[in-house]
Amino acid sequence: MRMVREGFSPTLVLCLALLLGGCAGEEKAAAEFRIGIILSLLGPTPAMSHRVAEARVEELNAQGGLEVAGRKIPVRLIVADSGGSIESTMAAVTRLIQQERVSAVIGPYVSREAIPAAAALESLRVPMISPTASSPEVTKGRTFTFRVCQTDVRQGAVLAKHAYEELGLRRVAVLYNESDTYSSGLSDFFRGAFAARPGAVVVMEPYHAGAQDFRPQLARIAAAGVGAIFMPNYREDLVGQVRQARAVGFPGQFLGPDSWSAAHALHKLPEAQGALFCTNYSAAAADKKLLAQALDLADKAGLSLDQNSVLTLDALDLLLTAATNVGSTDPVSLRSGLAAIRQHQGISAVLDYGGGNGDPVRSSYLVGIDGGQMTLRATLPPAGK
Repeated sequence: MRMVREGFSPTLVLCLALLLGGCAGEEKAAAEFRIGIILSLLGPTPAMSHRVAEARVEELNAQGGLEVAGRKIPVRLIVADSGGSIESTMAAVTRLIQQERVSAVIGPYVSREAIPAAAALESLRVPMISPTASSPEVTKGRTFTFRVCQTDVRQGAVLAKHAYEELGLRRVAVLYNESDTYSSGLSDFFRGAFAARPGAVVVMEPYHAGAQDFRPQLARIAAAGVGAIFMPNYREDLVGQVRQARAVGFPGQFLGPDSWSAAHALHKLPEAQGALFCTNYSAAAADKKLLAQALDLADKAGLSLDQNSVLTLDALDLLLTAATNVGSTDPVSLRSGLAAIRQHQGISAVLDYGGGNGDPVRSSYLVGIDGGQMTLRATLPPAGK
């Protein structure tokens, strides 16, 4: 979900590529389909994601494995910890390619880590599919990099359109973390899409990471007479921001991006009821059969099914489908198989990679917070449809 480029070191990526040159191009042993998954084990949401995927792999292997070129082979999911840093992410890439000899990588989950990982894996010709890294830079100019989620550009455009056309707003504000480029990047995409409309005005109010008192910014926003505040921020900030906004007298609408899906404390907050956000998954819109299977997997793993888990399962299923379709687990063949996928029914949406890059043509969802629950308000079709 996070669009972050800070810390990207082209030199680090180049050194990694030189270190690993030739390793990824070797034919993998046909005895099993080895898939790496890179995510931070420090946070609860990504950890839940890999455990549900592991339950899916265990179930598949119990049935004899995945059919590839007329015979069944076991699937092995190898987890590598990104440690929440670029350095640890690149070490994870090194381990998965050089030591584990994986054929493909799921993740990383945040764009700050996904961008350099994608650069390295592109040079090594190993396909990568991120469930949630939404920065346009993740897939830009690359042929071995894919994602399951919508992009930040799409989110900004969807929310700006809804605020202007459906809510009838002409003045909105953006409260964003200027030191985090997921937040600042999304704020720019939203501002550009909204301000381009006739008579539209956007009031921008930045804050720094670690801030807890947002009242000065929110007081200025309330005084500006805006009808909505877009908050492209994370759960650790959102509860305080929403509470303080109401405390300073702001009566209007709250809008958010996909990061709000994991903000469970926000969903229960009385001041947040009626808020709207754009996301990649809604149980109400999901394919019922696939959703039932996913819920069963989550139950076996002792977990709840959230957006990250769903998108991880979709990423895994795309790789399994690609391997079956091309009859190979060779990385280059898998890349071709992913690029050829059309109208694939995932849990989160129908996913189509016919757009000419690794970004899926897919629906997204407008969700409301109502009675402490997430309620589907609208299914938003792919751009241009």
